[in-house]
Amino acid sequence: VAIVESIGKISGISTSILGLTVIAVGNSVGDFVADTTAARRADARMAASAAFGSPLLMLMLGTALPCLLFTALNGRPIDTPISAHCRVAAAFLLCALASHAVAFPIPAFGGAYSVPRAYSFYLFSLYAAFLTISVLLEAGALPKGWVCSLGGGSGCLT
Repeated sequence: VAIVESIGKISGISTSILGLTVIAVGNSVGDFVADTTAARRADARMAASAAFGSPLLMLMLGTALPCLLFTALNGRPIDTPISAHCRVAAAFLLCALASHAVAFPIPAFGGAYSVPRAYSFYLFSLYAAFLTISVLLEAGALPKGWVCSLGGGSGCLT
C-alpha cells in the first residue's frame, strides 16, 4: 500500500482514486480466485457465502471492532467526519446490497437463490457508475458540497 501511495503522490493521483481502483483490486484478487474455484467445483453456495462473508468479516474486524473498543474504553463514540467519497461508496454499497436482497430470492430467476447472467452485467454497470462518479468527484466535476449535503451533511471531509 505504501508503494502504491508513493507512486500516486509522485504522479499526482489522489489516494482516494488509488484506493478505489488499484488497492481495491489488489485486495480482492485472492477472494476472487477462491470464490471462482469454489464456483467451478460446483459448490455455488460456498462461493456465494464466501463472496459476502469475507468482506463482511474484514469490515467487522477492521472497522467495527476498533470502534467498539474505542467506545468501550473512552465512553464516547469516535467523532469522525465522513468524506464525500465515503458517502458515494456507502450509497452504491447500499444499492448493491438492496439489489441482492431483491434479486436472489425471486422465484422468476429460478428460485433457490440463483440469478441470471444478466444480473452480473447489472452489477458491473453499477460498479462502473460508482467509479465514474468517484472520478468526477475527485476531478472536481461534481461539487463535494452537494455530495456532503446528502445523508445529514454534517462533518464532511473535503
